[in-house]
Amino acid sequence: MLETIFQHFSLKQEHVNIYLALLENGLLTAGELAKKLRLPRATLYGLLADLNQNGLVSQSEKDKIKTWQAVAPAKITDLLNQDINAVEKLKNGFANILPDLQNKLPADFTPPHFQYFEGAAGARQIVNDILTYRDIRTESFWPIRDILGVFGNDYFANVNRRRIRQNIYVRAIWPRKKVVDVKTNPFMGSGEKFKREIRLAPVGIDCSMSMGYWTYKNKVAFISSKKEGFGFIVESAELRQLLQTQFDILWKMSKKTAVHYQTMDDFLKTI
Repeated sequence: MLETIFQHFSLKQEHVNIYLALLENGLLTAGELAKKLRLPRATLYGLLADLNQNGLVSQSEKDKIKTWQAVAPAKITDLLNQDINAVEKLKNGFANILPDLQNKLPADFTPPHFQYFEGAAGARQIVNDILTYRDIRTESFWPIRDILGVFGNDYFANVNRRRIRQNIYVRAIWPRKKVVDVKTNPFMGSGEKFKREIRLAPVGIDCSMSMGYWTYKNKVAFISSKKEGFGFIVESAELRQLLQTQFDILWKMSKKTAVHYQTMDDFLKTI
């Protein structure tokens, strides 16, 4: 979870390691910290500067000896609250100028019906479009093991936190040869609290495919494997209805999966 929080500040695992080392050991010089973490000093100074800029570590000096210290963990809550407040102010400010921006649109403006994306960053843009909605029901056919290879576990765990908070319910079908272990990937849990039901596709359904789709509102999002690295969104009520009809037929033929309540509850506590 700490790694996910640090990602919010655009920080990496190396930053987490430095913060934890300082938290566990108290005041340390850069030399002591570099030795403990086996990092070159030049690299360490850059990482410490990142942490200091985000208010996660502080520097002090005594007898001309500079030392570093991690801020108290409770301070991270304050930093997150500051970001939340800042976003709320931006949101309120944008609401004020939205009517003027809407008036600038040409009278014949129509939103794009097809959007193409490439790479992992593009795939995240696709998922972010889904997360712009609230209180909707969706369907997905995911070769989930390949999809996690595109996004990474930490990112997709955060996606599920946001999805649950925004009451986006999903019925998911997984090809049997593309499943993941829910016990070791608790963010992939199911059940009413998780707002997701997972079923296994019938035996004989092509499991070699690596592309998946997610239907929502009047849109369908397609995401390929990491190997091909592309995806696209089609805005079409007719296509969404076609795929949903086919999905419903397959859903009735698919096998229900067990709900791992303990695993699910542990993950839900992080939301």
